Amino acid sequence: MMPMPPGSSDLLHGLGAREILNSLADGVYITDASRRILFWNDAAERITGWPAKDVVGSRCQDNILVHIDKDGHELCGHEHCPLRRSIVTGQPTPKPLLVFANSKSGKRVPVEVTTAPIQGTDGRVVGGIELFRDLTAATEDLMRAKVIQQGCLQCVPSADDRVQWEVRYTPSDIVGGDFYRVERLGADRYALFVADMMGHGVASALYSVQLRSFWEEQRSQLDSPAMFLSTLNNRLHALAPEAGSFATAVCVNFHAATGEMTYVCAGHPEPLILRANGYIDRAHDPQPALGMFAELDYANCTGRLEPGDTLLLYTDGAVEAANARDEELGVAGLSELIGDQFRASPDRQLPLAKIEEQLLLYSNAIRLPDDLTLLKLQRLK
Repeated sequence: MMPMPPGSSDLLHGLGAREILNSLADGVYITDASRRILFWNDAAERITGWPAKDVVGSRCQDNILVHIDKDGHELCGHEHCPLRRSIVTGQPTPKPLLVFANSKSGKRVPVEVTTAPIQGTDGRVVGGIELFRDLTAATEDLMRAKVIQQGCLQCVPSADDRVQWEVRYTPSDIVGGDFYRVERLGADRYALFVADMMGHGVASALYSVQLRSFWEEQRSQLDSPAMFLSTLNNRLHALAPEAGSFATAVCVNFHAATGEMTYVCAGHPEPLILRANGYIDRAHDPQPALGMFAELDYANCTGRLEPGDTLLLYTDGAVEAANARDEELGVAGLSELIGDQFRASPDRQLPLAKIEEQLLLYSNAIRLPDDLTLLKLQRLK
């Protein structure tokens, strides 16, 4: 072991934790187990404008930071709060997270956050620590890209008292690799589409934007999901055959008057049909993913929604969440979870925000590991 340089011991003994934390360029704050702020360093004041005297003794959600995520969802006081997740799970964040903090001026500041639990001498979690740095310059282009992607995803079918729709889309990063569409094709016909590009982040987001272009080009084929996906497969394969990029997808053609549906699952998690009586069916249809091989011929499958039935399409972010024993939820676990939520709902509805919250509660993670898309169609009559 190399000897300590002269004077090093005196330096270390002369500095306390407060002095060391105040020397950092990153903002740091420490809370107790109820997330009441006990310490606020100098960089935290510089980044947010909040001085320690206005912060210490309060909780971050007490009209101070009021964190929101990249999609505008409030984090403080909810299961999605990274610091709360660290305290509850006893785990640090596996990678930095992007959130937006409320500065004293009222302006939202994008910050990269890492959190960790603080354990007492007996091993119990007694508090948490959060480090954050200002990402204003780094996120400007990504936020513009997010606006472009949101425009590609935007779809609002015309009102129809026979059906009810809901979509919940939560990318893992600012932009994501999931893509969805709901479009009315005529008086009675609707097309539903959910796709998940390999990976997530900027590269996958570029492919998802390309999917919107393919959708527009091939709209005439949407009466047959098999024909549409066969053409889409060839287009994706031609984009980057050597890169090995691919997507899983499910495409559904639904008849609102009869409840009949034609569908294809291309390597995608099987859709779930929640029957009005609470029983859950799976639309089982294993066919190859898109883009891996040229000239694939897909085959249509058929099913039917009765009045009161609900169809749920989703990406694998809904089934890959793992608990503390590293057990993935899987399709069976998701079926049980949504069944519980449906039966617990007084009006027999399936609230997607509640489903996402339950997925996070099941997981032993700070946040879900992949992009998440949930698309719900309920036949009302």
